[in-house]
Amino acid sequence: MKVLGINHINIVLTEEQLTQEIAFYAQVLGLTPGYRAPSTRNGAWLYSAFNEVAVIHLSVIGTQEDVSGENHFHHVAFTCSGIDATLKLLTDNAITYRFEQRNAPEMTQVFIVDPVGIRVELNFPEETVAQ
Repeated sequence: MKVLGINHINIVLTEEQLTQEIAFYAQVLGLTPGYRAPSTRNGAWLYSAFNEVAVIHLSVIGTQEDVSGENHFHHVAFTCSGIDATLKLLTDNAITYRFEQRNAPEMTQVFIVDPVGIRVELNFPEETVAQ
């Protein structure tokens, strides 16, 4: 078996958080809702313009207590490009971030937190921040 990359991540949330979460990932990563397999739960699947597979599945599971007790999720990492435009977008939208320059492998990593508290790591291979 070969692991080729992340297929999707699943985020559990409340009905009240669903719209906010969709908007966050649309604004920051350009993901858009698309086809979602039939389910007994409400939710959304979010797609990249460059991928036919939903990269994030949002699943409504109930109350805040239900979500908190089930969430052992730490972060999700995406391979990205366009570091300078990304930092401008985050700054323009008052989204707190930190970044680190890595040497092995060479990349810049940007760390943000989404509206429901999930840590998101954005990896920019062979890109550095313009001075």
